[in-house]
Amino acid sequence: MTIIGARPPATTDLQPEPLPAEKAELPAAQTVEPQANTPAGPGPARRLAVPIRRYWGQSLWAIAYKETLQIIRDRRTLGLMLVLPVVQLMLFGFAVGTTVAHISTVVVDQSRDPESRDLITALVNTTYFDITTYVETPLEARQAIDAGRSKVAIIIAPNFAADLRGGRGAQAQILIDGSDPNIAQTALFAAQSVGQARSARTPGRVPASSEANTNQVAMGRGLDLRPTVLYNPSLEATRNFVPGLIGLILQLVTVILTSSTIVRERERGTFEQLIVTPVSRWELLLGKLAPYLVVSFWNTGVILVLGNLIFGVEVIGSITLLMFLSAIFLTGSLGLGLLISAVSSTSAQAMQASLFTALPAFILSGFIFPTDSMPPLMRALGYLLPLTYFLRIIRGIAMKGIGFMQLLDAIVPLTVLSVGIFLLSLTRFRKTL
Repeated sequence: MTIIGARPPATTDLQPEPLPAEKAELPAAQTVEPQANTPAGPGPARRLAVPIRRYWGQSLWAIAYKETLQIIRDRRTLGLMLVLPVVQLMLFGFAVGTTVAHISTVVVDQSRDPESRDLITALVNTTYFDITTYVETPLEARQAIDAGRSKVAIIIAPNFAADLRGGRGAQAQILIDGSDPNIAQTALFAAQSVGQARSARTPGRVPASSEANTNQVAMGRGLDLRPTVLYNPSLEATRNFVPGLIGLILQLVTVILTSSTIVRERERGTFEQLIVTPVSRWELLLGKLAPYLVVSFWNTGVILVLGNLIFGVEVIGSITLLMFLSAIFLTGSLGLGLLISAVSSTSAQAMQASLFTALPAFILSGFIFPTDSMPPLMRALGYLLPLTYFLRIIRGIAMKGIGFMQLLDAIVPLTVLSVGIFLLSLTRFRKTL
């Protein structure tokens, strides 16, 4: 039934009122869209995100190959590696000279009487000889010189005093280590001066009030002082400098070159690529250092060959032992260069630090100034340098022909210092920006 005049019922589909303009848009934070680089499950993209791991040797040689290419392309570095050792050999081989005092001396006093003690005192009073130890036999004295513990040996025969009093020509032998010509020349000159001074004395010129001087009168009548130079009778300076140059050049060139390895990557902007390479820290470091190790061995051979051809210096001992101990020394030099590179921000800083470390090694290692002539503090600082022990080793092998056991007192500290420096460089290097 329809009621005429009634209003139709109100509709329930009411339209919402329009929102203000500032409320019509949702905040951007409420709009969440799936990220394209976030896989929903273990799909192909997830599998590709896992780095592909190469075997250890392949990664190491890949880094070494990359470093070798960088060296070849950098003509300055290549020239520094190949030309600098030859230039240094020529400069130092012809231009360097030294003076010495306080030479370490071992004494064999088989006479043990006032006359023999007076001769020893006269030699010590020259200030060129410092008595470090007394031994019983000439063989022990020779072994001390072979091992480098002493540079001079004074050997007095058992019948020294009896021959001296009888005017029969008492003999005293002085053995001098000729592997260092500067020390040998000084010791030879001092010994000859003492012998000539005592032979020239006469009883009328000596005060009678001194018992020691009375003994000197008797000694002057029949003293036969015989110096003998070992290993280098001609006292050629190059026979000492050329073996020493091997150690000095190896450290100088190796430290300078390796100190720029990490810094060069930073300056070229390739360090980020290097640290994301799927290799361990050991692989990365060994790969970076391998080319420099090879070049250092090459420089060693070049210096030995040129030293023989130009200066006539031959290696008497074992080449194999020399190369093995050189590898230990190079471990410390490479580690020092890597440590400098890890803490330096620019190539200029790395170069300055390398030269700063080269100066103490040049002065305190015994290459220029004998360690026996240094003050105790400087000598102690020199004992902290691997080059100090390597110079003893290389001169002992090249000039004396001695072996592993005779060099053990230098091999042990060289190994400890070299490995310690290398491990310290590893702790300072991080594969992070």
